[in-house]
Amino acid sequence: MTVSEVAHLLTRAEHYIRQTKYREALAVLDQAIKIDPKNAGIWCLCASAKIEMEKFADAIADCERALSINPNYADAWTKKALALYHLEQYAASLAASTRASTLNANDASAWYIKGICLEELGKSEEAEIAYGKSLELEIILDIKDESKRIRK
Repeated sequence: MTVSEVAHLLTRAEHYIRQTKYREALAVLDQAIKIDPKNAGIWCLCASAKIEMEKFADAIADCERALSINPNYADAWTKKALALYHLEQYAASLAASTRASTLNANDASAWYIKGICLEELGKSEEAEIAYGKSLELEIILDIKDESKRIRK
């Protein structure tokens, strides 16, 4: 299989995830891993599906695989932060979400996770700043989406 075939598998997996067909997504991603095991994006998509299935420890392992391939993969840091949060590992989740927001300052999810972790750790003032940044980014994203719809 070629790189374009892997891209096709990733598109199929994303489609399954949007349809909440997580097992099907993981089956497609397993095919992609056999072809390109050093593709961090594949491992990150696996983590997404596993988070939705509430398999948080498995999702963290997939994020770790993605990060071993690309330590600066912001989305993998965000997914890891989310999985750690669900396991109530707030300090570790805060560290991962901070890394994600440092790598991609426009990642609203990373800022939101950072806020909820700070809140859990009793740092309400810092949490409000992170929540504010998340909300600001969400508004910007909504405006961009709306302007794209208007242009069509």
